[in-house]
Amino acid sequence: MIESLKAKGLRTEQDIEALVSWLGEPVLSTRVNCGNPDHRSPSEFLASVLLGRVGDFVVWANRAGSKSYLAGLIAWAKCSFTPGLEATVLGGSFEQSEKAYKAMNNFWKLTKLQDQWLETEPTKRLTLWRNGSQVGVLTASTRSARGPHPNLLLLDEIDEMDEEVYRSALSQPISKGGIPAMLGKLSTNHRFDGMMDEALARAEEAKVPVFKWCVWDCMSSCRDYVCSTCKLSVFCPGEQMKEADGYFAPHDFVQKLENLSETTLSIEWFCRKAGRSDLVYGAEFDEDLHCPLNLPGFNSELPVLVSVDWGGTNPFSVGAWQRRDFGWVRFDELYQAQTTNKRLLAEAKGKPWWPNVRRGVADPSRPDLIREWKDEGVELDGANNDVDMRVEAVRDALRPVIGSPKFYVNRACRNWRAEVKSYYQSRGRPIKEHDHAMDETGYFVLWQIGARVSRKGRVYVPEKDEKSKGTPEEKKEGEEIKQKEEESNERRRGRIYT
Repeated sequence: MIESLKAKGLRTEQDIEALVSWLGEPVLSTRVNCGNPDHRSPSEFLASVLLGRVGDFVVWANRAGSKSYLAGLIAWAKCSFTPGLEATVLGGSFEQSEKAYKAMNNFWKLTKLQDQWLETEPTKRLTLWRNGSQVGVLTASTRSARGPHPNLLLLDEIDEMDEEVYRSALSQPISKGGIPAMLGKLSTNHRFDGMMDEALARAEEAKVPVFKWCVWDCMSSCRDYVCSTCKLSVFCPGEQMKEADGYFAPHDFVQKLENLSETTLSIEWFCRKAGRSDLVYGAEFDEDLHCPLNLPGFNSELPVLVSVDWGGTNPFSVGAWQRRDFGWVRFDELYQAQTTNKRLLAEAKGKPWWPNVRRGVADPSRPDLIREWKDEGVELDGANNDVDMRVEAVRDALRPVIGSPKFYVNRACRNWRAEVKSYYQSRGRPIKEHDHAMDETGYFVLWQIGARVSRKGRVYVPEKDEKSKGTPEEKKEGEEIKQKEEESNERRRGRIYT
């Protein structure tokens, strides 16, 4: 049947239905169960792409919404049925790229057509078809983003991508061999003012189709459940869930409720975008004020302090700080996942500011890692690990009732800027997600800026000489920053909190 579809080409919805039905995976819902008029079913999305009814597209879907699997299926089907087509799947992380590769591998196992259709054994990076088509599966990096120029580029989980990588990748797709260029962007939307927000705004401007679905639109039937006793009843959109035909089992979703906050549930599963009122520092942070374009960078004549939050699978986050006459400046950062403390230290030692590091503060839970920094000549004080105190101190430092902010952040600190715009709270409590730079910023603020009088002996005081005041140019920049602060405060005096 697959060979028959390949010979005649994919022409109708019935062809797509037959292909997916024969493969058996994924089980794609044909219904919009949530009742949201903006939502589309996963089946409609797949048919629109494979039948050539859309060119560029954006997919906004829930966690476990088959985004990576569908990206792999689209790449596999397009290359199998279109000779000479070049496709690239660029994942927002190593795990996302792995998912797309595993999906494609699964299609070969299901069809047993690998020996007939492929030129060589597929690798994690490249699959070559005998018809001249190929798929590259890459992890999001600057090098990957600036490399190939395929006909079809699928960007998976763009909200996890670095801004520079995302923007570089947009230039990849080109028309060649009679095959038009095509760009697909797929992601959840969990970062305020992140890459997905930008993609949706650009899609609206350019009339690019947006396919959106939530967990209800992926769910299987709940005929065996009694509504009055179902734990999902408080969220359930209605009786139509009895006729649902997706893959996500209600039982699995019930288990998710035990580990998710309401905010995470709303954003990542129901695809409701949280606004600034849900941000921990939404009322205090203003990018124009706290990240001004003219903020000075590293000064080789001034000492540097560091703040560290430990990682591993999750990112390590290191902030580099200097004291200026107008306040503290976070002028640089290190933000690395899937690494070790020793590799992080090696990266830090390659920075021009490393010789100026005098001391630091870090999460006290890892004395072994603190000792590794000490072995490299940097003493790290154990941070105050009280979340409420950290948040209160950072809020106070960002927006004191009287006076200017106590610290500023250079725009080169992209990960800090991304986190502060996606650091959410529920019922007044910060959500423990996307918070690594936020944590070490809190450590630093409590250590230096919000330090109590009784801890004065542990507060680092820079040398009070003419050098610490900065050059005449930097003094002028400081005056300009102070002027911008006054203008911002004037705007805020008439602001009403809603």
